[in-house]
Amino acid sequence: MALTLKSCVLLLVVVAAVCIQLYQAHDFPGRCSCHNTIKFIKGNMSDFQVLERRPGCDKIELIVTMSNPDNSTERLCMNTEGKMAKAFLRCWERINKDESRKNECIDRKRKAE
Repeated sequence: MALTLKSCVLLLVVVAAVCIQLYQAHDFPGRCSCHNTIKFIKGNMSDFQVLERRPGCDKIELIVTMSNPDNSTERLCMNTEGKMAKAFLRCWERINKDESRKNECIDRKRKAE
């Protein structure tokens, strides 16, 4: 089966479109998740996630989940150079990165407010 010039061009266009979509994917493994960060949060924090350095992302990322009054949630990225984020990261280290003890860090934040 020989490919005609028209078939080759069509195949190249499809491959290029797939590559562009993969490159722009937000959850593509190996890329940083936080592009915009904030230094301070105020409100009802319900959870947080620490993303360690990994291939393709050379920084530690802190993502907090905020609970809004209408029961919706919002995920925000914190600047890990900020005072509040550093306190969370110290707490995370203190609890030995134990997911089941996350509430200790969240409660500590609530008491500080």
